[in-house]
Amino acid sequence: MRDYLKLHFVVVLWGFTAVLGKLIDLSATQVVLFRACASAAILFMVFPRRALIPKRLIVALIANGMLLGFHWMMFFLAVKIANVSICMIAMATISFWTALIEPILVRKVRFQWINLLLGLIVVDAVYWIYHSETQFHYGLVVALIGAILATLFSIANGLFAGKVDEQSIVMYEMAGAALFCFLALGVANLFGYQLGSDRWIPIQWEWLWLGILVFGGTLLAYYLYVELLRRLSVFTINFANNLEPVYGISLGALFFGDHHLLGSGFYAGTAVILVAVFVQPWLVKSESSPSGD
Repeated sequence: MRDYLKLHFVVVLWGFTAVLGKLIDLSATQVVLFRACASAAILFMVFPRRALIPKRLIVALIANGMLLGFHWMMFFLAVKIANVSICMIAMATISFWTALIEPILVRKVRFQWINLLLGLIVVDAVYWIYHSETQFHYGLVVALIGAILATLFSIANGLFAGKVDEQSIVMYEMAGAALFCFLALGVANLFGYQLGSDRWIPIQWEWLWLGILVFGGTLLAYYLYVELLRRLSVFTINFANNLEPVYGISLGALFFGDHHLLGSGFYAGTAVILVAVFVQPWLVKSESSPSGD
């Protein structure tokens, strides 16, 4: 029970990052760059000994961190071109992608029809919430790409859990996310595109929002997330993320008056997601238990 409470706390923190992304008036690439660089720098300064891990693992973690940086960029881009609600709704499809992709990529993970069925139910519930926001198709597509990237990132992290300390994992993945942003900015400038805005220095309240994003939405959330991967499956964690749209849309309504989604469709979809999230551990346990137990 303690792990599940911890997991839902992480989901709340991640749901709040969409609000922070909307409050910070910098480009998606700049937000990710500040977030990743600050998080990596803090970890390397506080836990310098955790940096001493095998080179092969360092390369793998940095590569996975670059995948995370790409996900974050799509996530914050979706928030800025659409709204918090649309971004959160797309994130709820992660459980569906996990049920589909993880058994293909990880041999020891058995395909479970119940997980795919629950994922499809959640996708349907997401549609109930989304159907009144059809003008944001482009933002939804960007957010869905971010959801697929998040799925691949979490599957890879499931393989790292237990092999190295949580601080080392988060440290090098944050460095990888920062590296991805630097490369993205460089490639964009090479082809004449501008991923950053003209202003690079945060102003006034943006410093506070960035601080909360770094310490709460990144360092604390990802430490707890990696630590939970030692005991909970990737699908269980990603499935709990289906509550992210509930938290994110509610917080969006609170901060931005983005309450037009909070009609009957929202409450119906939320009810379905809540039921699915809370019965999933029980259903999976029942399916995996030997008959007669």
